[in-house]
Amino acid sequence: MKAFLSSLSRSKRYVVAELLLVYFAQGLSSIMLGSVLPDLRAAYALDYQIGGTLLSAQSIGYLGIGLLSGLAAIKWGLKRAYLILYYVFAVGFVMLLTNGSPVWLLAAMFLTGISKGAITDYNNRVMSEYANGSATPLNMMHAAYAFGACVAPLAVLACHKLGGDNGWRLALEISIVLLTASFIFGLFMKMDDDKSTKTEQKSATDYGFFREKLFWLCTALCFFYEAVEASMMGWLTSFYIDSGVLAADAAQIITSLLWVSLLIGRFSCSVIAAKFRPWQMITVMCFGVAAFLVLLVTGTTLPILTVATIGLGLCMSGMYGTTVANAGDLFSRYPASMGIYVTLNGFGAAIAPAAIGIAANRAGIRWGFATLLIAGVLLVVSAVLNARYFKGRQHSKAVSRA
Repeated sequence: MKAFLSSLSRSKRYVVAELLLVYFAQGLSSIMLGSVLPDLRAAYALDYQIGGTLLSAQSIGYLGIGLLSGLAAIKWGLKRAYLILYYVFAVGFVMLLTNGSPVWLLAAMFLTGISKGAITDYNNRVMSEYANGSATPLNMMHAAYAFGACVAPLAVLACHKLGGDNGWRLALEISIVLLTASFIFGLFMKMDDDKSTKTEQKSATDYGFFREKLFWLCTALCFFYEAVEASMMGWLTSFYIDSGVLAADAAQIITSLLWVSLLIGRFSCSVIAAKFRPWQMITVMCFGVAAFLVLLVTGTTLPILTVATIGLGLCMSGMYGTTVANAGDLFSRYPASMGIYVTLNGFGAAIAPAAIGIAANRAGIRWGFATLLIAGVLLVVSAVLNARYFKGRQHSKAVSRA
């Protein structure tokens, strides 16, 4: 990472610092939503189905903005689009604090989803361009998200101690302050220097990536991965508490373990990426995610749930960044592809939390969570197909050389 930073100009290093800070702030804020969801549901008298719908509203915003983020960057300029779409996350949090109407809450969550989708697009696109095909900077960026995420449950726990029943409100207020600080820091960066608007407009209309098999393999991998990740973000704390296995304080601590594991895993992936190819790492991680999901869903004791949580964190840790690296230069060749990629993946994040909420209303939270096993199996299938694709390319190259 040091060599990567030293290869960049001063203005680009400032942009990288903003990308890391923004991902830290969004990681903390996103996981806070899952951590305070039981309190938010209690405060506004919401059932599981409404809770799941709120999480899916966020994911719908996430997938919807993917179609528009590229156009917003062309119309407003990348920096302005970045900052505006980033800060609507804070606006959504303010709305969550002011009114408990389901429609109002759905609109608030939709805004946070718009912000997450736009920043996922912009951050990965910019860092991928700076990284020049290396997975290490991307995994480091996602490690910043994980660092914020692992702090979030502990911050919520501390806010509960300080604020009592209104601790969840204090947690969201702290998040708003952090989001605002990141916004102010970003005002001073230079993000529009590298490409002309004319080039951006031309690139934004090139949809040749739809004919690339690799694009669809990467999309399938991230679709099912994001189904798992969004569900873990939104429902994990509720699963621990409502299944009766853990008390509220213990649930927050164990939830934090997931993100500590993600943080450790993302740093580890940055090192491992220098020794193994992305498709090899993806195959191992996908099998691990499926195995630990089974352990989590069937586990009924603290030791088993702890092992399952840590294992899931480690196996999920490098999935997004490594999958982007798995695509090689595809996202650089087709700038419009990242927005479509984010949109298609967002369908997985939109469907899964709502499905869990519906199933939990009918059969309990444990059976609701069990629906994630479907995503786990399909994630493994996608990884196997991806591995076969790269092995086939290796074989073709070997034959052509012979």
